[in-house]
Amino acid sequence: MTGLKKSAIKICFVLLLISIVLNITIGAFSISFSEILNTLLDPQNNKIYYQVLMDIRIPRVVLGALVGVAFGISGAMMQTLFKNPLADPSIIGVSAGASAGVVLFMLLGSFLPTLLYSGFLSYLSLPLSAFLGSVITIFAIYKLATIYNKVAVTVMLLAGIAINAMLGALVGLFTYVSTEDELKSFTFWTMGSLANADMKVILTIFPIVVATYIFAIRKKVELNLMLLGEDEAKNSGVNAEKLKKQLILFVSLAIGTSVAFCGIIGFVGLVVPHIARLIVGSNHKFYLPLSAILGAFILLWADSLARVIISPAELPIGIITSLLGAPFFLWLLIKNRQSATN
Repeated sequence: MTGLKKSAIKICFVLLLISIVLNITIGAFSISFSEILNTLLDPQNNKIYYQVLMDIRIPRVVLGALVGVAFGISGAMMQTLFKNPLADPSIIGVSAGASAGVVLFMLLGSFLPTLLYSGFLSYLSLPLSAFLGSVITIFAIYKLATIYNKVAVTVMLLAGIAINAMLGALVGLFTYVSTEDELKSFTFWTMGSLANADMKVILTIFPIVVATYIFAIRKKVELNLMLLGEDEAKNSGVNAEKLKKQLILFVSLAIGTSVAFCGIIGFVGLVVPHIARLIVGSNHKFYLPLSAILGAFILLWADSLARVIISPAELPIGIITSLLGAPFFLWLLIKNRQSATN
């Protein structure tokens, strides 16, 4: 059985590598494999292709893979933490907080110094406001859920629902009073996109995603024990409170940074862990790596669909992931309802 699970992970990894190569060729400006090879070997004689590859295609594919890994691994850890197959990273307020941060930045933008709209600060302004919004929201939910220095997962879930609703009302108010340009910009951001991919974004996200993945893999045994219940985990020597805090920290960093640069991308963190669990089961030794691989795989192909459906324009990637994820979510609800009645 272990051999079959390892084989499944290897096959999925090979499919991911193939997908990365294929996705570099897909887009409004089609590039064949031979053209890619010729461009990389002789960039001077293929300047247009080289520019498209190095400035647009490769950064976008790399960013898609990194964000997919972030959502896949974070979703897997959240479902383990809450022991709930319907949990995903947004449950701790990352997406809602990021939206609120962007809203406040847009509302207050005209009152901020012009320095914020020049140079490197201009590049960071929107992502930074989204990231700060998510961090503040997560901190508030964490504080509400901390009782006698212990994180109550149920209270965290309820606090997340309440704060998400409050921030949703704030976002709704903004859409009511915003100008047409502000509304258009915010709406596109909330639907998600990988269009802002460049080396600065990749170098910002890469170390965070890698650190999150390494942390998750190192904690695979403790996460397996957490599935048995906190008491059982504590009896086996797991510091459950410390582990919960670390999980929240790494998920917040990975998803907060991803949302900050790419906008809100729904359902990936919910759907991917389920598919991984169906293939290799709940053992985190196999479950975590496969969740990361499938997250990258699904997000890459969702982005490809977003680029080609209405080419040369592109759809926001959040629309594609929602169209794919919502039916899967309904199927999960029906499945769980049937299990409850049996």
